[in-house]
Amino acid sequence: MNTVILDDELKSRLNGLDKHMEIRDTAGKLVGHFLPDAVYMRFLYDLAKAEFAREESEKAAKGIVRKWDGTNGKTTAEAIAYVKKMAEQIAEAR
Repeated sequence: MNTVILDDELKSRLNGLDKHMEIRDTAGKLVGHFLPDAVYMRFLYDLAKAEFAREESEKAAKGIVRKWDGTNGKTTAEAIAYVKKMAEQIAEAR
């Protein structure tokens, strides 16, 4: 990523840098956008959250992912007890 160092003159021309701002050239053509760090980080978080939700819903629709709802599956303690029981049964069978 490239970095621009703001001098005091440019910073004052950018109105405090505390909200979204369009950056345009002298002809009025949109060049880009400035986002304050907090707004930018929120945007990235929301984008990532939406992407993961989309991927998860697509997998769930294909039956790949099952959400635990408290009734389907085992708690950690139950899973450990189950594995121990299986290990004991295997040991007895030998």
